[in-house]
Amino acid sequence: MVATEPWSPRPGTELWDYSGSGEPGEELEPCPSWELPYSYAYVPALYLAAFAMGLLGNAFVVWLLAGRRGPRRLVDTFVLHLAAADLGFVLTLPLWAAAAARGGRWPFGAGLCKLSSFALAGTRCAGALLLAGLSVDRYLAVVKLLEARPLRTPRCALLACCGVWAVALLAGLPSLLFRGLRPFPEGSGTQCGEEPSDTFQALSLLLLLLTFVLPLAVTVFCYCRISSRLRRPPHVGRARRNSLRIIFAVVGSFVGSWLPLSALRAVFHLARLRALPLPCPLVLALRWGLTVATCLAFVHSCANPLIYLLLDRSFRARALHRACGRAGRQLPRISSASSLSRDGSSVFWGRPQTQNAASAAW
Repeated sequence: MVATEPWSPRPGTELWDYSGSGEPGEELEPCPSWELPYSYAYVPALYLAAFAMGLLGNAFVVWLLAGRRGPRRLVDTFVLHLAAADLGFVLTLPLWAAAAARGGRWPFGAGLCKLSSFALAGTRCAGALLLAGLSVDRYLAVVKLLEARPLRTPRCALLACCGVWAVALLAGLPSLLFRGLRPFPEGSGTQCGEEPSDTFQALSLLLLLLTFVLPLAVTVFCYCRISSRLRRPPHVGRARRNSLRIIFAVVGSFVGSWLPLSALRAVFHLARLRALPLPCPLVLALRWGLTVATCLAFVHSCANPLIYLLLDRSFRARALHRACGRAGRQLPRISSASSLSRDGSSVFWGRPQTQNAASAAW
């Protein structure tokens, strides 16, 4: 169905902060508007599937790391907080799935609109910054091992994670201030949308730069240096290479999932600020692109446990024993190729064991 109206992105297709605001037509020229076919069906299905898988997977990671006895590596601190951020993210997905199934109409009231938007913005920011912190830690461990030893302590890692959460809370504040229930542009009902202010658009663009582009640049720099170091002697052992492979996969999946949405979101803000005029075909392409990119980004919330399951033998062994109902039994001995207590090649220990300070720091 085609409707000639001022274009305004809606939560029914862009399930975050892409909703129309204020008087339509003030920011973008009137354009023919099409919904992606059957988005009311597959968007809620994708989000509910991501919720179910992300809730189970991230809760298991938190349970496994938070409840483990014995020494904990620095990387475990970042992985634990990353799983907590993903867990907070997935808890909001049923709300957005319900809104998508209702054509974008928000049925949960203004309070949950603000809180869920705040949670999405804050946890997305926390995820990007935690991955940047994880990248810096790996860079220091591989490239600057001796010089960085005073910085690579459990206390510093914990302080870094606390600082990330403080920044994430600040990054989510604009959602509390500028988002709320707005009249739905195509009939009765309300949507969870943003105010039509240039202040919010400019602030969102700045936050996108500081909480995604800057951490991404830090991450790329660190892993370029790490890759260069791995190609030179003395070579890093196989165990540490395996650990880095897992972290590379985690970082790569985050960037691949969120980069398209962030790029399109930047274009959206520039268009709303009238700094980047868009003809109608590009407006429609932007709208459809945001729909697809938002799905990709939201589904990423369940990706990290799947990466651990596929690439981490110790995590896979624990998950299988848990799934088989044998959590109370002693786990079989994990081979030295995958036990953190021996060689640091896994994100999860097969069993708590005493290890020296150098192994714990890795």
